[in-house]
Amino acid sequence: MNRIPTGQLVWSLRRCTTTTGGEDWDRVCEQCKQVIPVFEHEHRDEQGRPSFSYLCEGCAQKKLAEWLQCQHSPDYVSFSTVTDFDLATVYYEPKNEGETFTLTRWSPEQRRRRLQ
Repeated sequence: MNRIPTGQLVWSLRRCTTTTGGEDWDRVCEQCKQVIPVFEHEHRDEQGRPSFSYLCEGCAQKKLAEWLQCQHSPDYVSFSTVTDFDLATVYYEPKNEGETFTLTRWSPEQRRRRLQ
């Protein structure tokens, strides 16, 4: 599938590529409040405006697993499953009345260059 989704962004998780000023993060994960975040979480607030937060690896994995969890098939995804990803995006497609999910993994070389 080469088509780029054209719908409205529902949420995305993007692996952070730099730290503030090259120093250690002065933030903690907004979900667990314990771990330094490695993902930027973009979503929409109640008024439909973009909102950003930061999640650690574990909370990002949980967010991904919760979305993949199918109501009609509760054992479809185990919360203990770990998915190696760098960018996960969900768009709402009005013409299909459904959501489109894209998952991106950087190559080891891309990850090394981006996370320097």
